[in-house]
Amino acid sequence: MLKKKIYPLLSLTLLTALTLTSCSKKTELTPATPDNTITDAGGLNITLTYTKSPATADLDLYLYRKSSYSGTSNPQGGTIGPSDTGVLSTDIQPVSPDEELLVVAAYRTGTAAMPYTIIFKGITDKKTYTVNGSFAAGLAPFNTNNYFGTPRGNNITLKKTGNTYTITP
Repeated sequence: MLKKKIYPLLSLTLLTALTLTSCSKKTELTPATPDNTITDAGGLNITLTYTKSPATADLDLYLYRKSSYSGTSNPQGGTIGPSDTGVLSTDIQPVSPDEELLVVAAYRTGTAAMPYTIIFKGITDKKTYTVNGSFAAGLAPFNTNNYFGTPRGNNITLKKTGNTYTITP
């Protein structure tokens, strides 16, 4: 008689435990990394691509150090270009100083509308963040290498902190 009472009680207890377990909320132990943040121990690759049409069109890639930029300075850090193929690329090494940079796509020569893509890619882990942009047709010529803040220069902020790179278009 005792067996008849124990089995339903055990079944009810087991059913309750299974229901509570399957309905419990699971929490993430680590927060999700935002899409615009790349953490990579190998560094970061930045690649600018565009269609070189007409053949005289030329885009360059500039890196400005925000800490030492002035309105009359030439790019601080590096100029990547010219490109005869429509692809410009550079790496930021993990040993580089922690700082904020402006990544500038510069439309050096040409008057046709010019779309472009900048891909930020972790060198080791290969996580990517893509920024698509374009320049309008008929831009006035600009006869200097300082494209920061001009219609011929599109700016993206890149903040390096250790092995973490945060991109803000």
